[in-house]
Amino acid sequence: MKMPNSSWSWKWCMAALATLVLSTSSTALAQRAKYTRNQDVKIDVKLSDRVKPKATTDKPKEAAPEITSDQVLSVEGKVGDLRSEQAALIGDLIEDTPDSEVEEKADLYFRLAELHAGSQRYWRLISLDAQIKADTAKNAGDKSKFKKKADDGAKKSKAALIEAVKVYKALADNDKFRNYPKMDQALFYYGYTLQGGKYMKEARAVYDRLLKNYPQSKYVPEAHLAFADYHFENNQLADAESRYQRVLQFPKSSVYMYAKYKMGWVYLNLGRNQEALETFYEVAMATKTTKGKENLHRSAKKDIVRAYAAVGNVEKAYPYFQKVDKSAYSFDMYQLLGDFYLEQGKSEKAIYTYRDLIGLAPKNKNVCLWQYNVAHAMMTAGTNPQKVEEIQTLVKLYGALKGTKVLPQAEAQECHDNAAAMAGELAAAWHSESVKTRNPETLAYAEKLYKVYLEVFTDAPDFARTQYYYAELLWTRAESEKNQRLQTELWENAAIAFTDVVKTGKVDDKMKKESAYAAVLGWKNALNVDPRVKAPPPEDAKAGEKVPDPQPIPEREAKMIDAFDVYIKYIKDPKDDDLVGMKFLKANLYRRYHHYDKALPLFEEILSKHREHETAEFSANLMLDSLNRLGRFDELVTLVDKLVNDKKFLEGKEDLAGRLEILQLQAERKKAEGLEKVAKDTGDIGKYIECGKAYTTIYNRNPEAEGNDQVLYNAAVCFEQGKSIGLAISMYKRLEDLTAADKNIRARGMARLGVAYAQVAFYEQASKYLELYFEKYGSTKGDKDLKDAKDALNDAVFYRKGLGQDDLAIKNTMKYAGHPQVSAKDKAGAFFGLHAIYEKNGDTEALIKHLQKYIREFGSKGAPELLVIAHAKIGQALWNQSCPVKTVDGSCIKVQRERALANRGKKGKRKRVVQTQCGETSKVKITVVKRDDKKLREAMSEFGKAIASFEKSGSKGEGGASYFYALAKFHQAERDFEDYLSVEFPSNLNFDPKNEAVAKKSLKRFEEFMAKKAKSGEAARSKYEAIEQTRDAANMIAGVARRGQIAQNAADALYTAEIPTNIRPYEEAVEIYCDTLMEKAEPLDSTTINAFSVCLEQSTKLGWFSEWSRLCERELGQIKPEEFPTAAELKDYPDQTSIITDVEPAAARLE
Repeated sequence: MKMPNSSWSWKWCMAALATLVLSTSSTALAQRAKYTRNQDVKIDVKLSDRVKPKATTDKPKEAAPEITSDQVLSVEGKVGDLRSEQAALIGDLIEDTPDSEVEEKADLYFRLAELHAGSQRYWRLISLDAQIKADTAKNAGDKSKFKKKADDGAKKSKAALIEAVKVYKALADNDKFRNYPKMDQALFYYGYTLQGGKYMKEARAVYDRLLKNYPQSKYVPEAHLAFADYHFENNQLADAESRYQRVLQFPKSSVYMYAKYKMGWVYLNLGRNQEALETFYEVAMATKTTKGKENLHRSAKKDIVRAYAAVGNVEKAYPYFQKVDKSAYSFDMYQLLGDFYLEQGKSEKAIYTYRDLIGLAPKNKNVCLWQYNVAHAMMTAGTNPQKVEEIQTLVKLYGALKGTKVLPQAEAQECHDNAAAMAGELAAAWHSESVKTRNPETLAYAEKLYKVYLEVFTDAPDFARTQYYYAELLWTRAESEKNQRLQTELWENAAIAFTDVVKTGKVDDKMKKESAYAAVLGWKNALNVDPRVKAPPPEDAKAGEKVPDPQPIPEREAKMIDAFDVYIKYIKDPKDDDLVGMKFLKANLYRRYHHYDKALPLFEEILSKHREHETAEFSANLMLDSLNRLGRFDELVTLVDKLVNDKKFLEGKEDLAGRLEILQLQAERKKAEGLEKVAKDTGDIGKYIECGKAYTTIYNRNPEAEGNDQVLYNAAVCFEQGKSIGLAISMYKRLEDLTAADKNIRARGMARLGVAYAQVAFYEQASKYLELYFEKYGSTKGDKDLKDAKDALNDAVFYRKGLGQDDLAIKNTMKYAGHPQVSAKDKAGAFFGLHAIYEKNGDTEALIKHLQKYIREFGSKGAPELLVIAHAKIGQALWNQSCPVKTVDGSCIKVQRERALANRGKKGKRKRVVQTQCGETSKVKITVVKRDDKKLREAMSEFGKAIASFEKSGSKGEGGASYFYALAKFHQAERDFEDYLSVEFPSNLNFDPKNEAVAKKSLKRFEEFMAKKAKSGEAARSKYEAIEQTRDAANMIAGVARRGQIAQNAADALYTAEIPTNIRPYEEAVEIYCDTLMEKAEPLDSTTINAFSVCLEQSTKLGWFSEWSRLCERELGQIKPEEFPTAAELKDYPDQTSIITDVEPAAARLE
């Protein structure tokens, strides 16, 4: 009924008060310097190896094969401790054996050397085993015991080695044993023993002797291998490659695959990475199932990974490793690839690999290590935001996994230490750096790491210190921020962080007090710079209609209240201005969330105890607003009166005094609004009148007051709703005359003024103001209480049409169509509607032109049904124009007949009463008038287009389209109907049997006529029957009526056939002639009666009565007047008395 905010003036006042309070208070506080404090914080920065980027080893030559020739070379012989008796016994045998027994004595040397070599190998193994145990021992005692055993074993191993070398040397250097059959084996064992003792130079000398003196020995590959390994270890890669190639000439050698493996390493160190990869792959595949080659197989697979790291595509790595090894070891190879990438400084590939590993096995015990490696690699390859993101992920991952069974204890501890170091140490480092540089980005990075550290490592020893660092960092960020809105959030975050330090309680009392004070200052700074404080909080447009429910105070605001309470707790001086300001801010925050029970006492305390404080005036304003929102109007009026009478308090507060004066006036406004609400709730017209009078009183009190345009509008609406249209019109007109009125209110007033005139049938005035509304406020969009400007003009068009003011209706329509907000479809509809004017005026030519223009310009834009109607109406107009005479029941014909009267006498056989024709004069005699061919063709074309348009659109008959669709089909049948009527009865027929030839010829002509008539009638009848499918009642009835006329016309053609003049004198000939015709006509009478009866039955069934149903009634009355009297014959006229009870039939005319 009214503007959306019905309590506009009161709400406007309150909103203005709130706006002033908040904007002024923030301005007053913003004029001061920010609340500052000394930040005396020293950050302990120490980056551990867990955080520092790892040194890279991207040169393959720095890596070495894990397997050596010691692990692939083997000698036959016992490995065990040598007893002195054995050595002594063999030594004695050597002494006792003459030199002439070369082979036997050489064997003894060889056996003794083997015994010493076996002892060397035995003690070497004992020493290695003890050393391993010493390294892994948990306590010092065990470590010392195993270390002693390892040293003892090493000592005995060396002693045995020396003895073995002495014996081998004695055997090899004695020229007498040159032809000893096993000398090549002895030399190999000799060199092998030296090699085991790390006497590589001496070993090579022995192997060289073996190669020179025994080139066919089976130990030649092993000798070449020793030289190849020597060259490899000295990075003489070309020589090493040559020697390994010589070993590879012995594919059956036990060291063949080892040499192949070492060739892969040569290729790797030469940078021939693809060859290295292929070679390692070949070794791995060849040793997959070879017993004794397990270590070589495993080393080859590991070195496949090393070569792949140099040459392979990281995205295809895992499928390749699965090809190498179909077991779970392929996943280990993938992990190893990530490690190689990390060691070689290929951080991007390492990151990809570890991330993929995490995705493949998120519950693997190494998942945290992988994420740590991603974060560590990012320290080298990533930007600072990326570093932060990965470290955050690492810490959160640990937080999610700790306490679960995914990580074993050792891995969990490692994950904890890595995550804590990465986040804590780097946060401190960035914090320390940013304290000096004040770089906001670095501060932000440190903040994120501190935050995630504190979220996860709540039990960390340095938690309290880190928590304090975090709060200090937030303070630094807030001080450095230039954007006010962001700075507000940062101050709030700093305040919350310092509050958390206090609540955690893990810092000393001095730091706790400092933190509490910093929390308060943080909130004060947040309020000091917050640009949002300058605007009042959003108000519900319907807030005045109900008491607002208290809303939950969000966490941020609740913490701010906590900070206020902390401040109030620590600052006890009642004269402290900031203390009063804090109480005001606390009260205002409660007010914003409708906790008026807590806000009002604080405002009242400030107003009564701190009247001189700058917030006292603001408190007064907000108290007024709060009481208004609560609907406590009596208290509000009391407070207004109290403040108005407190002249001293109001000194210098002109704005407040002015608003108080307005508030007094608004009390009357509230009364009027109350009457309006009661009227709406009850529908009491009297209350609406009282409401209108109340608003009128407010207006009359000060006609020039601000907001009076709304007052007048409200008064007019109340009068209108109270059915006092005259008063409403007077208010609307006064509002229109109010030049200072708001444009939107005036627009509403003018629109409703037009509607009001229409309500009292003053359509001329209604049209005028609706047109004026459109002219002045054409862009106005409507709502539930306001007409859209274009819709108002549409109403004006309707009224102008009704008033017969066609020119104005057309003019308004064109304006409506030209409105930019009117859709193309609505424009088309408006233009189409003008056809009614031409129809009303009977201007057929103008109608046709108008509809043709509609089709050209709007046919594709308007509603589909309008196109159907336009074509059908044009067709109908042209159809009517095509007939040069006045149509009879829609047909272009002339009719000759007399009215049939009911014969109340005795019914008998039909008598020939007219000598010129066989039937009664009441039978229809039709002459078809030829239509204009051109107009007829054009009409049929339009009807065809109407039908096609309807069927193409798939219309369901909206807007009357079904009627005009059926009408077009009906007129297509009409053409056939008139063709049927045109079939003329043959003349000069004579059926007298006395003249057989003439009778026979006449009968033939007569039968040809009947056949032609039947065929033509069937063509028309089928089209009329098809109309039933349209389900349009009007045209269905018309079609049924026409079907009756088809049968009727066939009978009437016989009844009205003229008796040939040559037989008229002969009664018998006339009788024969007429009997022949009547024999054909009487069955058609029955068909006609049935058809017209069906017509009336259908009309009754469909509830549709029209000229066509009346036609059926009329024709039945003509055919059987005694059985079907017309309504006119049955109608009784008042004050008339029938005194005639019988009539004599009219005399027959005699020729």
